[in-house]
Amino acid sequence: MFNQENIENKLRISLKRCFYRVVRTSQQQDRMGSFSKMLPYSCYELGHTWNHSCSTVSFEIGIIGFIESLKIYGVVYLAHFASLQFPVSLLPARVHWQPHGNLCGAARAASDALHLRYQCECLWNSAVGHGYARPIPRGEVLVFAAAMAVLGYSFRAQAPISQLINSILQLFLGQEESGLMITQRQEKVHHTISSPEPLVWHQKLLAALTGRHHTCPHRAGCLLHFLWTGVQGFGQGFLLQLSFRLVTSLGRVLRAPKKLVPLLTSKNNIEAGLFVAWFTSFFKGTCCAGRWWHGQDQAGHGAVAGALAGLSMYFYSAPSLALYTMWKVVESLYAKGCKYGYLPRIPGSVELLYAISTGYLFHVSTTELHHMKPSYWRFLARLTWNRLYEYNRHLLAPFGMDSGRFTPNFWPDYDPNRISEAVKRLRPAL
Repeated sequence: MFNQENIENKLRISLKRCFYRVVRTSQQQDRMGSFSKMLPYSCYELGHTWNHSCSTVSFEIGIIGFIESLKIYGVVYLAHFASLQFPVSLLPARVHWQPHGNLCGAARAASDALHLRYQCECLWNSAVGHGYARPIPRGEVLVFAAAMAVLGYSFRAQAPISQLINSILQLFLGQEESGLMITQRQEKVHHTISSPEPLVWHQKLLAALTGRHHTCPHRAGCLLHFLWTGVQGFGQGFLLQLSFRLVTSLGRVLRAPKKLVPLLTSKNNIEAGLFVAWFTSFFKGTCCAGRWWHGQDQAGHGAVAGALAGLSMYFYSAPSLALYTMWKVVESLYAKGCKYGYLPRIPGSVELLYAISTGYLFHVSTTELHHMKPSYWRFLARLTWNRLYEYNRHLLAPFGMDSGRFTPNFWPDYDPNRISEAVKRLRPAL
């Protein structure tokens, strides 16, 4: 049975043995002070308050992070390893073991998406908190609509800017409005002998309400298709939100079955249903309107359809989703620009960006915890075996940071011989 407390104790003992001579030398103390010149505190006083040795703490956190990373990402990379090809040369024929690696890619993309989502949210909260940006009421709706205008055009184009997002959109919108299907329909219409007579605008409106355009992929009338798509979307959103809440509340429901009723009648389920209903119906409905107006399918219809579909976030506010979608649009456009030679490709830019963003998130978790989502803070705390709790954030109060309000009753158990008198005087009356 895995016992984290026993592992921590054994790890501490082994680390003390490995770095015994280093800890006891005065050189280590000098080195410790050199890392904290920007603040009048040593890194022992401010950061690794549980152990005064920088080298010991670095090694300790590295081991802890490695253990937690194995538990978190082990399955992901095991699936990646299983997706590789292994030729067997002892047999008469070459045999390859290559299970599908889709699960691995989906899991890796999901973890990266989660990291990026929290990074965007922290950046925005910090910008608002420091006065660099002004919060716009329901501003996530505008952000999501702008991002969906680009993705809507991409979805109906022959070469989408992001295959991942294109696949996600197909789950909700189907393939009938994708760029590949549009190309096939245009070729089919091109080979027809005759085309319908052109109509004036009021005839187009009446025809759209009562029938379907000859290039539309659906069989029913456009108005009926619009309404039925909305009904289907509402059911999808309702069931998705309900399933998520049931999974996260399964233990409580099993202990008290009467709690199932509030889950079924939750307002969030209805909001999620309205979100998906608006998103799918207005996207497809706008594409139908574009075919009636121009007489043919055009990728540009997707930009208008995406913008109108993005207004669905008015019913289900999700700022993290809006920021992540916008970030993926910028990232995908940059990748396309590099591919076609319009933008420079910087070697190691992905790794550098990931390292900077990770460092920024750890910085926020130390100095401005109120700008971070609690779920991501718990993830970082787990990644360090709660060592992040032991930062002495009270020392940052003189610099205008309200970092210590989340740990008002905490003061490190310092070695009194290794801290300054100034830090001793700052100890609050707990």
